[in-house]
Amino acid sequence: MRIHHRKIGIRKWAVIIAVTVLVLYAITACGSAGNGGTEETVQVSIDDVIKQVKSVNPVADERVIDDFALEHEMGLDPENIAEYRGVITNSQNDCALIFVAKAKEGKVREVKSELTEYLDGLAANDLYVEFADKIEKTKQARVLVFDDYAVLVIPGLDVENAEVVKAVNSAFEG
Repeated sequence: MRIHHRKIGIRKWAVIIAVTVLVLYAITACGSAGNGGTEETVQVSIDDVIKQVKSVNPVADERVIDDFALEHEMGLDPENIAEYRGVITNSQNDCALIFVAKAKEGKVREVKSELTEYLDGLAANDLYVEFADKIEKTKQARVLVFDDYAVLVIPGLDVENAEVVKAVNSAFEG
């Protein structure tokens, strides 16, 4: 009979240890989710991003992208954007553009799509041979996304696209 009691005792201890391990695992998992277990969201100053990109991609005779340009020239829906800044060249001798938008929560996909459509429209405008170099620079550009931020930079004629991408990445890495 005594041996039988030991088997029950060992089973009870095994169950207690297993339950304790599961409880500790659950507590640890819940604790880490609240303390940085999830990815942090990107928080940057749009003005700082533009300043950093301008350091490698100056915009000659710049014109600020305002609400009218945002909606009517670029075709962006202002309802999808929480905040934005941008400049575009006002010179026929260049093609530089820098645009950074923080999308409203859950709307970055729409903003990226609208910016891509705008970029595709610019790149498709190959009617004039004298603008071929500018069209080629536009074709090199891409819309970059960092969390809720969408960025479009068209490099100027004397700027390599790789340098622009490096500056944008650096601005978001902090």
